[in-house]
Amino acid sequence: MQNENNNKPDLIFHGAVNATGGVYNKVDVQGYGKINGNVECESLHCAGHVSISGDLTGSSARVEGNASIKGKVKMETLSVYGQLDVADDLNFTSLKVGGNVKVQGNMAGEDVKVLGSLKTAGDCEAEVFRANGAFSIGGLLNAGRIEVLLHGSCEAKEMGGEHIEVRRTGNSTLGKLLKHFLNNTLSVETIEGDEIYLENTKARVVRGNKIEIGPDCEIDLVEYSTECKQDPSSQIKTLTKR
Repeated sequence: MQNENNNKPDLIFHGAVNATGGVYNKVDVQGYGKINGNVECESLHCAGHVSISGDLTGSSARVEGNASIKGKVKMETLSVYGQLDVADDLNFTSLKVGGNVKVQGNMAGEDVKVLGSLKTAGDCEAEVFRANGAFSIGGLLNAGRIEVLLHGSCEAKEMGGEHIEVRRTGNSTLGKLLKHFLNNTLSVETIEGDEIYLENTKARVVRGNKIEIGPDCEIDLVEYSTECKQDPSSQIKTLTKR
């Protein structure tokens, strides 16, 4: 199960194995693994099922199967094409979500790319947040740049950033077909940013410097400083210049 490499053992699972936490070079899960305690590793690859009853710390992780972490996760690079459940906070440099990620705490990192589904109960902070899938942020989504292409239901309690851009699925034949089956709408209480462009968005307050309200939006209050444009298909109850 363990092979020495660079003074750190590898932890490799084939079949059903229980192991103790520790410092490893590589953790590779091909079967069913249960690790009791904190894990620190250079890399983790999960193509099966792994449950860690502690924190996970390392350089890179790729989850193609199912991973359940009972503590915090801190990884420089994290790619998820299967299912990842984190019971505490998630910290990273780069996060790519091609599958499904659920976080019970807060998220913080530099770059987030969502192609699947992302759900966090707390806040999500990043320098760049790009979504071409679905997400649910229970607190504040805060990033320098936020780009959202709506594919399914997206929601956040609050959004803040320098540049915020939300667009619906394109006008391709597939896009028009999917609109009849998917709720391609962003729902949010408050949006604040310097430059904001919105489509298919329901919000209570949108506040910023330069704002363009594109098609199919429903907004209670829009406050702008220099410029505001509105598509005729969108509804704004109150529009004010600060």
